[in-house]
Amino acid sequence: MTRCLPAALLLASLSGCGGDGPSHVTGSVTLDGRPVADGAVTFVMTGGGSDREGAVIRDGAFEVKLKPGRYRVELTGQKQVGTRRQKGFDGKEEEVRVTEPLFPERFNTKSELVEDIKPGSNTMKFDLKSGR
Repeated sequence: MTRCLPAALLLASLSGCGGDGPSHVTGSVTLDGRPVADGAVTFVMTGGGSDREGAVIRDGAFEVKLKPGRYRVELTGQKQVGTRRQKGFDGKEEEVRVTEPLFPERFNTKSELVEDIKPGSNTMKFDLKSGR
């Protein structure tokens, strides 16, 4: 059994005792050459693991901590495709945004994206195209 020394508590909290801590993952997401303004990325461990972690995508970038391993990557977000008028809760007419999923199914619910997370720091770049 490995024990962390009290003097190494700060180091252990940053990297884990014996390297068992989470990996730091940073990344970027573009769709059709443009950074994704708002969305989410979810990492789902494959191969029998049940770990699932997510992060917010802001201005094309995300950051998350994960256990090392193999993950399926799901990307979600919405894009505005129009507006419509409807009655609000107060009974007054209001204009609301009409949205649809930003990413095709192959990048979200039926994701084809798989990444191996190594111990330590990981950098990912998802340059995606909406068409096949």
